[in-house]
Amino acid sequence: MIIRNLSVRFGAFTAVDDVTLEIPDGTIVGLVGESGSGKSSLARAVCGLVPHTGAVEGARRVQMVFQDPYASLNPRMTVAQTIAEGAGRKEVERLLGLVQLPVEFAGRYPRELSGGQRQRVAIARALGGDPGLLVADEITSSLDVSVQGAVLNLVRGLRDELGLAMLFISHNLAVVRYVADVVAVMHRGRLVEVGPAEQVVGEPAHDYTRTLLAAVPRLKGRTGLRE
Repeated sequence: MIIRNLSVRFGAFTAVDDVTLEIPDGTIVGLVGESGSGKSSLARAVCGLVPHTGAVEGARRVQMVFQDPYASLNPRMTVAQTIAEGAGRKEVERLLGLVQLPVEFAGRYPRELSGGQRQRVAIARALGGDPGLLVADEITSSLDVSVQGAVLNLVRGLRDELGLAMLFISHNLAVVRYVADVVAVMHRGRLVEVGPAEQVVGEPAHDYTRTLLAAVPRLKGRTGLRE
């Protein structure tokens, strides 16, 4: 999938300014930047949720997973009903297996689940739409650090198992470094650096990227999450 010359404007304010970015199948592209950099506006434009100019080419379907899993799930619907909305009831068991939840969870309501479990349900619902591109917008930022690593491992596993193209958005460069194959750095609505994750983190070319790296706390363990 290719995002080509995409811009988002709200009145006189330009939130996203002429962004071009390729997201190949089977690849996680991590989009990182500070709050207000334009990351979420880009995500919503790619999903068709805000008006934009430019094009999104090659993705047959785009599905989005939002930051707050409790707010994005209907509290009156069971897990099975939520997932079946996009996939049908016959797919519920398979999709729960993909996100590593037992089938017994199908009859539960969001209030009966932990934050990490709710986010897995939200991912399962998105996968039920058979996306060509999955957009994950800050999906671990509302979770406890102890749960973040498990969700990130799930995301990486889904990439390998399903060959998904994924745009993974976060303000946390340590998280993006762990989960992404390619890192794109966004600043004031523009991409200032794009490259393989280890290259961008190990040898950043732009001053803004170096500033983000300087702000990352000491990394802990294989997940690269903060202590």
